[in-house]
Amino acid sequence: MRAWGKDVGNTSRTSDDIQPLWPRMLTNMDTVTHRALYAHPGSWNDADMLFVGSGDFDRSHLVEARAHFTLWAMLNSPLIIGYDLRKLTPDLLAIFGNADIVALNQDPAGNQAVLAYDSDEVQILVKTLADGSKGVAVVNRTAQPAKATLTAEHLKLRPDTDVRLRDLWSKADSSFRKDMALSLAPHETRVFRAAGTRRLADGLYLSEQTGRVNPAVDGVASPQADPTIHRSITPWIGTHGSGEHAQYGGWGGAEADRAPYGKLLRIAGTDFDTGLGVLGQSRLEVRNTGFTRFTTKVGVNDSGTPKAGTVTFEVWGDGRLLATSPAMAFGMAAAPLRAAIKGVRIVELVARGSTSTATQPVAWAEAALLR
Repeated sequence: MRAWGKDVGNTSRTSDDIQPLWPRMLTNMDTVTHRALYAHPGSWNDADMLFVGSGDFDRSHLVEARAHFTLWAMLNSPLIIGYDLRKLTPDLLAIFGNADIVALNQDPAGNQAVLAYDSDEVQILVKTLADGSKGVAVVNRTAQPAKATLTAEHLKLRPDTDVRLRDLWSKADSSFRKDMALSLAPHETRVFRAAGTRRLADGLYLSEQTGRVNPAVDGVASPQADPTIHRSITPWIGTHGSGEHAQYGGWGGAEADRAPYGKLLRIAGTDFDTGLGVLGQSRLEVRNTGFTRFTTKVGVNDSGTPKAGTVTFEVWGDGRLLATSPAMAFGMAAAPLRAAIKGVRIVELVARGSTSTATQPVAWAEAALLR
């Protein structure tokens, strides 16, 4: 459904039913975080309704309630309230009524947050907003206090100038250069609106504008079992049976700032912290609104298979071939690829491989639209 749901409906459920339990919220969240490129204005990833006000997110668990609401907003999941509003307390009303958090969810750019840092304990999610500022959420998934460091690199901002932060819960302002240490209470999510000097001065990386990118063909030839990151006990089954097993979650498709299956973007031993990762035999459509140049570095990702043939990268503009790479084999250094796109409405990024490389992971590293 990840591949076709975006084309036929306004929302696509990514999981089975949520429950008012912290572990179940994590399970549902994890079905969305690697699908940023499969959501855009008019079609959103839906991690199921909110349980703010109930169970682990009730009036006695406001830290968890704020985290749940914040994460759904960052991921552009529909904010459907699953609570009897006649029972609202002032604290719960303050959560539902936080206009700054709702604005993250409703931002007109339509970019779902991208994982800037990922671990079993702490995650950092960043989304680029329509005015060029960033929404950033730092998540403590655990029941223990946690330390985290937020860096300018996470935000794709320059580390040698001020990064200005507004805490969207406390409304406190702060700033830092290079990085900032954060302390997180158990289950706490800190959320900020951030602004600073962009690392890319004259454009946007494609991974910053996921709402513009459509994986028209993502190279996934057949569903493959992907691991469920947080496998919670299903309330309606309990511990009967043998538990939850790996299921198809769609990680093999296109990803922002990662290669397929959550691997590092790495070409011939060189790491890239921004770009698009996808499988061979793919075609990505990018909406262009006034940019004049496209630049990238392309190659077979190091998570691929040696001696599996070559992949050729092509850039098309409104159905016309604009640029093509040499045939790229595993282990070859990234090749620069540029195209003039002034006046082009749809830029298409095509990775063509032989039959043997149909599932070879490839990278459009540092892919950007420039003015």
